[in-house]
Amino acid sequence: MSVEDLRIRVVGGGGLARSLAMSLGERGAIVTVSASVGDGPLAAVVFAPWDRSVMTPRPLVELTDEEFGAAWQDTMDSAIATCIGAREAFAGRGGSIVLTFPTTAFVGGALHAHWAAAAEGVHILAKSVARQWGPEGIAVNAVAIDPALVLADPASAGPVSIAQPAVPDPEPADALAFLCSTEARSLAGQTITVDGGLWM
Repeated sequence: MSVEDLRIRVVGGGGLARSLAMSLGERGAIVTVSASVGDGPLAAVVFAPWDRSVMTPRPLVELTDEEFGAAWQDTMDSAIATCIGAREAFAGRGGSIVLTFPTTAFVGGALHAHWAAAAEGVHILAKSVARQWGPEGIAVNAVAIDPALVLADPASAGPVSIAQPAVPDPEPADALAFLCSTEARSLAGQTITVDGGLWM
């Protein structure tokens, strides 16, 4: 599971993107963070747009069209653009696309319906793109993360589980590194959940 010397672009602007990029860099990858994929050549692209400074709670009945659009539409537009940009940056050589999302996609989130909807959209996109581009040697998979890593007020979203986490302070970097590596190229449309076992 080596990412040493692999060129990886992390797409996103918040703390999650920077943290994941740092972790990949510590494992020897050549990592850049930007708002879009940009030019290649690249071996892997990670989509990590989730930023706690904007992922704030709002009651569903108070959401404006602009607020819902900023969460759902902008996230999905960016996810699709990232996938297309990654394919172009791979230039026919194959590669790995890893889409991240919080586990609120699986269970919903009180006061976070707009972000839960965006997260589930990204989840399904990973499966659909994997089916379409797998024959081209492009592995598309996902990492589901603890909402506490990205939500401004995770407690207001409600619990992902009624149980305590099996593993405290889960770190998604190892799973992410695996999915970026060439060893994971046989996986397609899979989601690795790294939240300490809150959601099972």
